[in-house]
This record gives sequence, structure tokens and C-alpha cells, in this order.
Amino acid sequence: MDRRNWISKATLGSTAVMMLPHLGIAMPKTNLGEAYLRLASNENPYGCSEQVKKSFSTSASAINRYAFASIPELKLALAKRFQLTSENILLGAGSSGLLEAVAQFMLQREGDVTTATPTFDILPAMLEKFGRKTHYIPLKQDHTLDLNAMLDKTKEHPGLVYIVNPNNPIGTAVGPKELRQFITEATKYSYVLIDEAYLEFCDNSESMIDMVVNPRVMVIKTFSKVYGLAGLRIGYGFAHAAWVDALEKYMIFAGLPISSPAFSVATAALDDQNFVDFVVQKNTESKTIVVETLRKLKIDYIPSQTSFILFDISKYPTEFMTDMKNKGILIGTRDYLGKNWCRVSMGTVEETKEFTKVLTELWKA
Repeated sequence: MDRRNWISKATLGSTAVMMLPHLGIAMPKTNLGEAYLRLASNENPYGCSEQVKKSFSTSASAINRYAFASIPELKLALAKRFQLTSENILLGAGSSGLLEAVAQFMLQREGDVTTATPTFDILPAMLEKFGRKTHYIPLKQDHTLDLNAMLDKTKEHPGLVYIVNPNNPIGTAVGPKELRQFITEATKYSYVLIDEAYLEFCDNSESMIDMVVNPRVMVIKTFSKVYGLAGLRIGYGFAHAAWVDALEKYMIFAGLPISSPAFSVATAALDDQNFVDFVVQKNTESKTIVVETLRKLKIDYIPSQTSFILFDISKYPTEFMTDMKNKGILIGTRDYLGKNWCRVSMGTVEETKEFTKVLTELWKA
């Protein structure tokens, strides 16, 4: 299996695509608009909250101003929310902006990278471009992270351990107790970076943020998923003040790549827990609908702790992605363990019902 092609080999049927070479992601060149159900990119189908929309509208009057004043305001809001200080907060243009800073940080130091496979591999892909070695640890039989093997590897090759929990694109998660024990041991040898982009959807959403008292621990999160702000590109991270200071040296005007309106709506999003609860509840409803359909059709799937589900389409007789697209639905496919899988994002409940209706029709055809 070509690991980079794991991230996404979606070609959206016959639609013209552009490739992102460092990831192997294929994206449509044209704006597909509302002609398709977009169930391929793990976007929040419910958009953002009304409170956020009002804030965005108000902030639009200040788009001629730089966001210097807004940076400390968002840091203070995050510090208050997660019981830390502003010195523990790092802001970037999406979590990918923070991953880029970590890559720059590691390139100034000796050491290898240890991570899982499959996983979201932007960070190791960036480091590999500059010749940095990455050790990929296969998942266990239950599709969860093999933390013991990762610990053994980082003992042999210290540097950085990168963990995505819940894991994208598989959807599984390891429990907080097990992860805390791992972090405690792994930081004796390496820095540890925890990516919690999908944690809010997890049955146990206990974060590792409190562990950043350890100067070798960092946790990154995003406003793209449960908050529905993917288009505004707002990522945030938590680390010991010393690590934050070191990382910001590799970021031009740390935080400034985020736009002024984005800062405003991010603060509003943090204050609207009702919307977050609503999104999580609806996501659970949609996953239940999909799982029930997969069971009826006797299709193997991997239980998910995220906003997407991976299921086995190896027995499907033709090109599943193309057939879905012809029915007006965009999904992604991936190779894993010698099989072909569909990763479908959870849409609204109504969209999910439409997806399962089409899935049933195609599977029984």
C-alpha cells in the first residue's frame, strides 16, 4: 500500500481534480456547489451556530484592519476555557499551520518521528521532504493505536511521537488512562504531540490538555470540525510556555495568518456549547443510521469515535465512488489491510438517510 495515497485517493469519479502531492489528496478543480451531497471531507454539515454567524456579520466591518489586537483576546478566551494561561496557547491557520511549526521545530533538532499507520500524516510527510526519518507503527488487530510498539520504537529512536486520537482516517480511539500512561513514559525519550481534532465526537472526550505541564507535551485542536469553521482555518494548540515560545519563532507574526473575522467568530464559537452538543447528538444519530444499514447489508465496518465511518467495499463489483457520484453523493475510498474501504462523512440526518438509501440500492443491484 502506498501510505500517502491512504490519506485520500478520491478522484470524485470523472470530475477534473487537482492533486496535493504531499498528501496524495485529490480535490475537485471546480466548485461542485450544492449539486452533490458532500460526504467526503469530514465537514460539519450543520455549518456554524447562529451566534457565530452574527459575530461574523458584525466583524466584517473591520476587515480592513489587521488582527493584532484579536490575538491576545482569543488566547485569553482559550486559556480561560481550558484553565491555562495565554503563554500556553499557540494559534495557527488551521491545525495544519501548527503542524508546520512543529516540523520546523524538529528540523532544528536531532531525532526521528514515530507515528501510526494509517493516520493523518501531514506532519511526517513534511519532515520526510527534508530527509527526516519516520517510523510507522501498524495498528493493532482492533484497528487502534499500538502504543506499546510506539513506545518501544521511540525508545530506540528518540525525537517526536505524533498521535492522532481519535485516529483519522480509521475512526478508532484509545482510552485516556492508557494514553496518559503512554505520554508519561514516552516523554522520557521524546516530545509527544497529540492531535485531538475529532475528540468532541468521542464517547470519552477527556482531553490530554492538562498534561502540557510537561515541557515535552503538546495538544492541538481545531475549530474546523465540531464548531463548523473549516473555511476560516483556525487551529489552536496547548503546550508548556517554553515550547510555545520555541514554536512561535518559526511562525511569522504567530497567529496573524488568521483573519480578523475568524478571531471574532472563534471566540463566539467557544461560548456556544449548546451548538456543540447539538452537533455531537446529530452526529451520533447519523452514525446509528449508517451502522444499522451496514448491518442489514452485512457489510463489515470499523466502529467509529469520529464524524465518519470506514466500511469494506471490497466485494462491490464496480467502482463504488463513481456509482455514488453518479447518484449525487461524494465519498472517499481508501486501501487498508489489502481491502478497499469507503470513508463516508456523517451528513445531516436527512442527508445520511439519503446516503443509506442509495447505498442499499447500489449494494442490492
